[in-house]
Amino acid sequence: MRSAGIVLALGVLLAPGLSRGQAVAPGTAPATSAAKATPAAGTSPVGDFDRVVASVGTEAITLSEVRERAKSARNAVAEAVTSSGGGQGDSLKAALDDLVAERLVLAEARKLNLDVPESDVDKHVTGIKEQNGWSEEDFISAVKMLGFNDVKAYRDHARRELLKSQVLRVKVGSKVRITDREVDEEFARRHAGNTDEEVHLWHIALLVPDNASIEQIDVLARKAREIQAAASAGTKTFEELAKEFGMDGSAQRGGDVGWFTKGKLQAALENTAFALRDNEISPVVQSSVGFHVLRVTERRRVPLADVEEAKRRIKYELSEAAFARLYVEYVKELKASGRVIVRPL
Repeated sequence: MRSAGIVLALGVLLAPGLSRGQAVAPGTAPATSAAKATPAAGTSPVGDFDRVVASVGTEAITLSEVRERAKSARNAVAEAVTSSGGGQGDSLKAALDDLVAERLVLAEARKLNLDVPESDVDKHVTGIKEQNGWSEEDFISAVKMLGFNDVKAYRDHARRELLKSQVLRVKVGSKVRITDREVDEEFARRHAGNTDEEVHLWHIALLVPDNASIEQIDVLARKAREIQAAASAGTKTFEELAKEFGMDGSAQRGGDVGWFTKGKLQAALENTAFALRDNEISPVVQSSVGFHVLRVTERRRVPLADVEEAKRRIKYELSEAAFARLYVEYVKELKASGRVIVRPL
């Protein structure tokens, strides 16, 4: 994978968040079929009784499935960030909710006689590599970063997500309505005087090497957490830590990567950066190339480069937010109409 220069502007992640027509990374949205992505590591504890914890119609969901889904949803950075305590019960509950939603949406796909041919998966994977400028080796490394053991596991996951997209386009996407007035109101709120917010961003980047194993990725993620803790505690200055541990071209500048407006960073990085207060240290953030600790030192208003592009972006974001809300409502409707039994974990 790319390991030189400023890595923040590399384009889209391997799999964006819940988005119509796109596959998603483990844990970012419910999956949609009985098949499961290969977990990043481990299985149920030895000797643990594999009991049924839920049923959807005639299909059972076992405790081992829930644990596997929770593990596949917790990639290396999530493990590193949450390892300081708590969260296991919540992750199991979220995994169970995902599996229930998966069974329900899969049943709807069967009712609609939907399918995803191999050629559609090929097109999806090719699109990801082209968008990121990745070679096959780059793609394999990115897949491992997301917690999949191999490309086949990711392709299986992508097939399920593409199937979900078909169902949701029919059942949810047709209900999304964003008016010009809503866009104009949001534009006025964000871009008063046709200006845009720009942040001065710093980061400490730990880059995942080519062909890294899951274990190597986990070690790197845990190191990122240690650096984040040191930066938050003020054990060393952010600049000192960046010079000591940073792995990209910004390290020699103390992590200074310059000024950014929205739309220039990968989504996970952008969402975190623009939510930070000045001089606040971010949690560990995962991008398509590694792990980052972020800091914003100042912000300013600058002339908006393209009004129409800003409005298109706002309409897209409002559409996605509406879609996510309607998706939750749709799953609730499926649960109410289906035979769903959930037992305590």
